[in-house]
Order: sequence, then structure tokens, then C-alpha cells
Amino acid sequence: MGVSGLAEGFLAGFNTMDRYQRGQKENELMDKSMSLRDAQWQNEQDRQKVADQRYQENVDYAKERDSLGDARYEKEFALNERQAKSAEARANAAERRTSAGEARQQQEYQWQTEQRDKQLFQQENMPIFQSGWQQLRDGKDPGEQFWAAAKDERAGLFNPNRWVEPGSIDKSTYVVKHTGNLMNLLKDGKLDPRTPEGNALINDAKYLEGMDYLYRDEVRKGVGDIDPASGKTITDKKLANMMITPDGRGLVLGVEVTYNDGSKDVRPVTNNRTSAPGDHPKVIPINDFLKPAFQRAALVKEISPRAGDISSWTGLTAGPDLAGYKRALTDLEKLHGQNRARISASNAEDKDIQLEALDAQLESSKAAAADTHGMTSKREEPAAGAPIKEWTGGDPDRLQFIKEANQHGKLNGLLENPTRMNTAFEMWRQQATKKKQAEQATVTANRLRDTETNAYQAMSLSQARQ
Repeated sequence: MGVSGLAEGFLAGFNTMDRYQRGQKENELMDKSMSLRDAQWQNEQDRQKVADQRYQENVDYAKERDSLGDARYEKEFALNERQAKSAEARANAAERRTSAGEARQQQEYQWQTEQRDKQLFQQENMPIFQSGWQQLRDGKDPGEQFWAAAKDERAGLFNPNRWVEPGSIDKSTYVVKHTGNLMNLLKDGKLDPRTPEGNALINDAKYLEGMDYLYRDEVRKGVGDIDPASGKTITDKKLANMMITPDGRGLVLGVEVTYNDGSKDVRPVTNNRTSAPGDHPKVIPINDFLKPAFQRAALVKEISPRAGDISSWTGLTAGPDLAGYKRALTDLEKLHGQNRARISASNAEDKDIQLEALDAQLESSKAAAADTHGMTSKREEPAAGAPIKEWTGGDPDRLQFIKEANQHGKLNGLLENPTRMNTAFEMWRQQATKKKQAEQATVTANRLRDTETNAYQAMSLSQARQ
């Protein structure tokens, strides 16, 4: 083999090896390049995954923020709505308070006007009243001028008819006797007003009835007013209980108030005899309470023997008193109009019901006025005659029995059989006695339970102000 052949062979082998080595390097470079691209691709995938996750998180955060924003908006909207309703309610309440205050001011102004008019009337007619009462004591007719003034509603206690009503002498006499008994028991240490027994003696039913009669004008002040708490119209008042203060020198009176819907409540007598919230319970010194009661009882005792003459002089025994009946109707219509105006001006929701009840009360009062002034039709009157007058003998229980029997349509049948009438009367009297005892026990228990706390609170409040 020649040198050239060896060199060519060596060169060919070198080239082959060189190409191989370059191929290997190229393969390695390619592998590295592919690995780098794979790494880059994987890195890109990871970045994309992170970006996707971050995007989703941003989306979720935005949703949560929007949800919180919606909830906050709903809360703010609800709060604004409640505030608007509350403001409207406060405005309505303020308007009602203003209206109620204006109504009370109007009532107080009207009451003050009526009181001034009454005082002025009595002052102007005082010489007539003094002269007329002296003539009554002497058994003489005071004359038309006196009766014209006395029958005026502004005459008040100066009207002799106020003191000669049926049962007035019995009521006033019982007041004097029972008061004397209570004073003796207190003096001997046998009466403790703080005990249920002592309270029951002081609040004896007949004693309360007598005191209610003697102080009727004072107790019934405020009738016709509208109770600001309930919006109801006060249609009647009567003395319900008497509570003695712990020091034994004062008295707090409780009054049973009747409203136009028939409901009743016991309230303490207030300083101004009104139902206004600021009119506080009044503590009355016992001497200041008993002295006028005794004076009025003495007046009843003095004037009662003249009851027949007074009835004759005022025309009550000479048939129907048409003039008196017309005056009574005028007074009833006037009071009815005032009460309707008060109710109409109020904001009570049951205004229509109150007005209907007031109209019904007017009709009832008209019927009572007709009966009082002898205007009742003969068809409605019991069968009058000497046997009935002889049988009743003026006894209040028998008169009441006759009245109820006539109302139930049983009187004519009883009149046909005197024995049957006496038997029916005895049964009626026994039932009436039991009913009265049960009612008295219930009333006493209720008064002790319902009024004692309020009464003593009123006493403490009054003493604290003193």
C-alpha cells in the first residue's frame, strides 16, 4: 500500500470520526435544546397555572366583595327605611300629642270658663239665695224669682232639690252615725285603717254611698272629659273607696270611673278633678273632709221636712213638669253637643263607636228626665192606686220591688193576689240581700287589692311635695 493510500484511509477515518463526534455533539445540543424548550414550556405552563389561579382568586374576591356590598346596601336600605318609618311615627305621635294637648287645653279653658260663669252667677244671685233659704226654713215659698235662679244648673248646692232627693235623709244620717262610730273606735284604739278589717269598716258600702251623695258635685267633676290615655269619654263617676294616710291625718279618695264603652276603672281623686296626666292625686285633711260633710248632712236634715212643700212649690206634684222637662232636655242636648265635639276632635280610632254610645246615652238620659218630670206615658207606668201605696208604705225596698216587677210585666198578676205578692217580695229581698253581700265582699276585696298600692304611692308623693 502506498503512502497516499494510507493517508487517504487515515483521512477518511478521521472524517468519519469527526462527523460522528459532530453528530454526537449536535445530538447533545439538540437534546439540550429540547430539554430547554421542555423546561421553558413547563415553566410557561406553571406560570399560566399561577396566573389562572390568581385570576380565579381575583374573580372569587370580586364576587365576595360584590356580595358584601350588596348585603351592606340592603342593610343600609333597611336601616334608612326603618329610620324613615320611625321618623314618621314620631311625627304622628307628636301630632297626636299636640292635638291631645290642644284638646286638654280647650277642655281646661272651657271648664275654667264654666267655673267662672258659675261663680259669677252665684255671687250675683247670693242675696236671692240667702233670702230664699231663710224663707224655706220658715216654711214659706221663696217665690218664683228664687226658684228660677235655683233651677239654673249654675246654682249648684244652692238648689233645694239637691237636698230633698229620695233617700237623702237616710244617706246623710248614716254618714253622721257611722263617722261617729269610726271616731269612737279610733279613740279607743280598736280601729286600725291599715288592716283589712279597719279598711272594710271605713269603706262600708252604705257609708260610701252616703259620702258619694254629699260630695256628688265634687266627685263628678270631669264627667264628659276624654281620657287622654285611652281616648274614651268619661260618662259617670262615683266614690269607690277611702284610704287613710299612714299618719292618720289625711285621706285619699278613689273614684270609680265609667266610660262610654261601658268599661270601668278606679282612679284616685286628683287636685283639679281632671284626667290630665299632670293632675296628681290629692291628699285631703280628714277634718277638711268631714266638716263639709256634717254641714251638708245637717242641711239635709233641716230641709227634708220641707220636701213636700218644695215639690209643691216647684210644681212637681201637680202633674207633668213640662217646663222643667224642656230645660232638662236643653241641658242634655248642650252637654251632648259638647261631648260629640270633643270626641270628633280627638284622634281615637273608635271615634264612631264612641259617638254611637254617646247617642245611646242621650236617649237613656232623656228617658230618665221624662220619668223625673212626670212625662212618662201611662202605658209605661205601673198600675197606680191606693193598694200599691198602702202596700209599699214608702219603703225603698218595696218600691224597688214594685218597679222591677212592673219592668218584667209581673206586677198585674201579683196585684191580684196579695199573699203571692208578699211571698214574692220576701224571696226578692232575700236574693237582693245575698247579692248585695256578695257584691260588697267582692268590691271590698278588689279595692284592697287594686287601690291600696296606688293610694299609698299617691300619699307618699303628696307628702314628699310638702
